[in-house]
Amino acid sequence: MVRKPRVHYAGAIYHVIARGNNRENIFLDCCDKEKYLELVARYKKRYNCEILAYVLMDNHLHILIRIDQTPLSKVMQGIQQCYTQYFNQKYKHIGHVFQQRYKAFLCDNDSYLTALVVYIHQNPIRAKLPEGTDYLWSSHKDYTAGNSVLVDIDFILNMLHPNRREAYRKYFDLCREIQVPQAPPEVSLPDEVHIGREEDQRQSSTMNKLTWQEIVKKIIIENNIEKEKLLGRCRERKIVAARNMLIYEAINQEVLSRRELAKILQVDPARITRGFQKVEESIKNKSKNQA
Repeated sequence: MVRKPRVHYAGAIYHVIARGNNRENIFLDCCDKEKYLELVARYKKRYNCEILAYVLMDNHLHILIRIDQTPLSKVMQGIQQCYTQYFNQKYKHIGHVFQQRYKAFLCDNDSYLTALVVYIHQNPIRAKLPEGTDYLWSSHKDYTAGNSVLVDIDFILNMLHPNRREAYRKYFDLCREIQVPQAPPEVSLPDEVHIGREEDQRQSSTMNKLTWQEIVKKIIIENNIEKEKLLGRCRERKIVAARNMLIYEAINQEVLSRRELAKILQVDPARITRGFQKVEESIKNKSKNQA
């Protein structure tokens, strides 16, 4: 089999979009948004990334990020898992906070990038929020202030023009028009990253499957519980709900069969079916409520 081209390289720029599970809100108050930005800053420092733009809406977010040696998948895994743990602890929530996969678009065109930054900043306008581009939870304020600890504004402004005054003139000219840049192909982001053509997407769906150990770890982190309780016979409500989610994930991703799960968890196969159906029904009900 011909090896697909790697997309990960030092200096690669990605437009990341993450949405709430079942279109639910991922930020319920300002403290949640502050926490998320705190995590972005932490992992930016840890992995030497550059944040070029961002906006945090109630049920989704956009981040324009330039990575160094560490792949985007590892950076985002750290941010998303830590925030999920925070959210689940704060709101006594069980299960996913984000949709299983965030979208990531490789950006390697200067004119596209500059329009994309403004597009990200214009999200509050498209959402008809009264603040418009003055929305507190976007990096537009960092650009207008001319400096920022979190956002690396120089990269985009220097791209617009080497003279700072002229760069700002061009930036504000872009802001005066609604930007809808043509999105590049989405890229798949397992441990290895590949160009997101249709045929690659079909093959990468298999590559993106988590192993049993990875699913267990993910459920433990999301729900802040002990592995022994999750895989044991603990009947605490929180543990049972997490175990049902574990069952659902393993079956849904075709990692294990019901019979194999029953053997691992030492329960009757009918118990596995009931656990799967409870989660499936809960997801369907949430979807109906969102409709």
